[in-house]
Amino acid sequence: MKAWQIVLIFAILVYGALYVYTFHLSPVVKERSVENWVEKEKERKVSFVQSEVCRECHLKVYRTWISGNHSSVECEVCHGYGAEHVKLRTKESVIVEKSRDSCLICHKEIAGRTAIKVVDEGHGSGVICTYCHDPHR
Repeated sequence: MKAWQIVLIFAILVYGALYVYTFHLSPVVKERSVENWVEKEKERKVSFVQSEVCRECHLKVYRTWISGNHSSVECEVCHGYGAEHVKLRTKESVIVEKSRDSCLICHKEIAGRTAIKVVDEGHGSGVICTYCHDPHR
């Protein structure tokens, strides 16, 4: 057998192994790995998720939010308890609060409060606040 034939056979074996791993074995391994990870996460004790945890997957939104007016407010204040979302990583597992009342918890005029920009009860009545205002900015 000539040297170039040995190199050719070796190359075919290497590329064949890569093909099998990439298109046949890797998806199975990844699926099992994700399933195992989700099961481990479900067993963990639920705890408060700080905004830095959200940053890991939502970097673009985090960067915008950190430079905006709501940067002192943790994500869970508006999006609810995030531990379940961290485990499952699905859109259905996170709250996207759109009610006007959720914004008025902080932005309603309360006697003695001066630090927060407030709106009167009639401002935008009947309209979801996020229609005009982006809370992440």
